[in-house]
Amino acid sequence: MSAPMDVSTTVVKDAGLEARSVNVEGGARVELETQTHAVGVITPPPDIRAIVDKTAQFVARNGPEFETRILGSEKNNAKFNFLLPADPYNA
Repeated sequence: MSAPMDVSTTVVKDAGLEARSVNVEGGARVELETQTHAVGVITPPPDIRAIVDKTAQFVARNGPEFETRILGSEKNNAKFNFLLPADPYNA
């Protein structure tokens, strides 16, 4: 059984990043940068999230042509605005 790792954290000036120092086997100390929170991601409400998830499944199965068809056929439906590059839910 390995010994527990010693982890210390210090905040770096860049927003959202931390430097973590970890002891690994053999006593070597490794510096790691980690993201502490999501940056620029807005989670849609549950009703839109369901449409996003289902659409993503269909696009994964049927290819990007399917996404193009949805953009054309649902261009006046606000529930599919997440497909537009300027929409906050587009990621």
